[in-house]
Amino acid sequence: MNRRTYLKFLIATLSSWGACLNAQNGSGSKVRARRKESVIIVGAGVAGLAAAETLRANGFDNITLLEGRDRVGGRVWTSQVWPDIPVDLGASWIHGQRGNPITQLAREAGVNTSTTDYDNRTEYNPEGNRLSRAEERRWDKLSTQLHRWVVRQGNSSEQTLAQALAIKFSDLSDAEQAHLAYLVNGMIEQELAADAAEVSAGAYAYGKAFSGDDLLFPQGYMQVFAPRFAALDIRTNQKVHTIQYQDNQVSILTDQQEFKTDRVIVTLPLGVLQRGDVTFAPELPAAKQAAIAKIGMGCLNKLYLRFDKTFWPNDVEGFDYRSPDPGQWSQWLNLGYHTNEPVLLAFNSGSFARQIERHSDEKNVADAMMVLRRIFGQDIPSPIGHQMTRWATDPFSFGSYSFVAPGVTTATVEDLARPVDNRLFFAGEATSIDYPSTVHGAHLSGQKAANRISNI
Repeated sequence: MNRRTYLKFLIATLSSWGACLNAQNGSGSKVRARRKESVIIVGAGVAGLAAAETLRANGFDNITLLEGRDRVGGRVWTSQVWPDIPVDLGASWIHGQRGNPITQLAREAGVNTSTTDYDNRTEYNPEGNRLSRAEERRWDKLSTQLHRWVVRQGNSSEQTLAQALAIKFSDLSDAEQAHLAYLVNGMIEQELAADAAEVSAGAYAYGKAFSGDDLLFPQGYMQVFAPRFAALDIRTNQKVHTIQYQDNQVSILTDQQEFKTDRVIVTLPLGVLQRGDVTFAPELPAAKQAAIAKIGMGCLNKLYLRFDKTFWPNDVEGFDYRSPDPGQWSQWLNLGYHTNEPVLLAFNSGSFARQIERHSDEKNVADAMMVLRRIFGQDIPSPIGHQMTRWATDPFSFGSYSFVAPGVTTATVEDLARPVDNRLFFAGEATSIDYPSTVHGAHLSGQKAANRISNI
């Protein structure tokens, strides 16, 4: 059972979704009265986009988005470095297409998607040989045991997952421990973008998930959002460094100028808030500061390798390499399965993802190619191009997405999302109780923050 199949154990069917969405986005036959208040949204990512569109639907006309980057989209980022092959450097999937608001947005945009089949993968041992049927059967029992144990954990724990695993599986042999580490990385650490020693033992019992398939975008995720951003007033290259909120006005200082507004929605990634690069005056409430510090910010980095021809089985969606060092160049996606282009994508997460950011592109490509040559032979060609992310050191995110750290509860996330003095509002995937770490979580959080303002 693979990592995404494992997630499906956790899916809770979401009823009456359509009614909930209508209530959130202000749709319906009722005509909204126009609102004179101004709102500035800090961050032109998915949460900021959803907040702006919801405010507009609720009668607000004076809406401005401030974005520190020279582009929109935030952690949804489709690279056009290869004009004929767009690739997603940030988010890749719609996770669970049934009832998912991003599915509807993709349909409205007329964007093609491709269904992911997580069972269509091949596993290779440390020597680069494909696992035999006997080897696969040997490890199935341990895999199933791990799945069942993790889903039974409570949704809040002061223990790390690594600590809980060490107790539960203390009687395993050395070979079994090695395979357990491989399973934990593939099913959990790669999903949460963090090490088992960082995440809560109850991290996977936290939140909800939409049912159905996971969908990729062969031509890039930003197709869904680019036309929507184009309709908004967005000021790029405006890096916010101070937010002063008073009884009747908010002043926002960027490295370019000062903006004044009635209310502000802060959609800055958790990593930026944790760094303290933005000063709030007065200081944020103690509970909010504690939440910022307590929730984890993970790192998932991608390395795309482009070749002049395909040398791997193109009917396989991906492959897993059981690295002697668990989690190092172990997860691969065959982009050609979805695009017919000779491109492979390697994922690395947690501490190793942060570690490789200190290496040059050339070293990382060489290390990745060592694995590919171990599997497919020494005579395979070298890549003709590559693209690599460095999310942990990105000054506009300092990480990929949030994760549930030990001791984090729904109350912690509520503290992070709670407005301050009806002037300062917060959105972003880390503020989502039900859907953290996801694009749809960011989208829904933006709608929620906008509706909070609309109801004042």
